[in-house]
Amino acid sequence: MLEAEDSRPPVVGVYWIAEADYPALLKIFDDGGKLPGTWKEWLKMAEEMEQGLKAYGHVVMRVRIDPETFPDWCAAQGTSPGREGRKRFIAAAVTDRYGEQN
Repeated sequence: MLEAEDSRPPVVGVYWIAEADYPALLKIFDDGGKLPGTWKEWLKMAEEMEQGLKAYGHVVMRVRIDPETFPDWCAAQGTSPGREGRKRFIAAAVTDRYGEQN
């Protein structure tokens, strides 16, 4: 029988962007043209996604993306500074904090 702790949904990381960093990150992300044009539009979308994940019982970890360090992290990991880079960056941050999850 599973313990209650074992049946909880995994921690989910979501990328988080400071308002001042949004214009720079749109230029850095290779898929920046697919993101909302303004930070306020992005924030609304991100908060709705976060609320939905929490409603399903997930712990949500916000992972801030810094335009100064993110491109170098992506280069060191051999990934692009776009969707794939964000996914890997978030996964690494969640693993650093919570360890491997099943």
